[in-house]
Amino acid sequence: MLGLLACFTGTAQNCTTPGQNPATAFPVCGTGVFIQSSVTLCGGRSIPNPKCNPGYDDRNPYYYKFTCFESGTLGFLITPNNTSSDYDWQIFDITGRNPNDIFSNVSLTICSNWSGNPGETGTNATAANLHECGGNTPQYSQWPTLSRGHEYLLMISHFSNTQAGYKLEFKGGTARITDTTLPLLK
Repeated sequence: MLGLLACFTGTAQNCTTPGQNPATAFPVCGTGVFIQSSVTLCGGRSIPNPKCNPGYDDRNPYYYKFTCFESGTLGFLITPNNTSSDYDWQIFDITGRNPNDIFSNVSLTICSNWSGNPGETGTNATAANLHECGGNTPQYSQWPTLSRGHEYLLMISHFSNTQAGYKLEFKGGTARITDTTLPLLK
């Protein structure tokens, strides 16, 4: 119970499960659906946000890293296993950076959604803003624009403090995060 209280009080609790730290982020590409069947309770590290002051924390996080192979916009959808779960997210451009810089450098953030509403969240073409802050705000943010050759980090935070999981699907947008170059033999 002490570990669970640490998340509620805002005190950071070490995350030891692979994928729950920026340095151990899961590498993903734009094909398939990624399933996180349950969420380990940990985190609580402060993450600055350019629009939502003072920012939020990576409560019960999972991190996903990907490279952009063709510039364009990024669409994705997070669907909770339990529709009453509140998932939030933030995307960072970590090109040439230490992934842990997300905890101190607000300029790395390119898009985010911290809506307090439960249910699906992500990006879509009709959203009004790149950043949505907490409270009763829209659950979708605008498609962010990705640049070819840049490396990105998507942090998904489970604000609800339960272990219910989610599925992550990249769909929509014009950016390509899958390397379609055929391998060559030397």
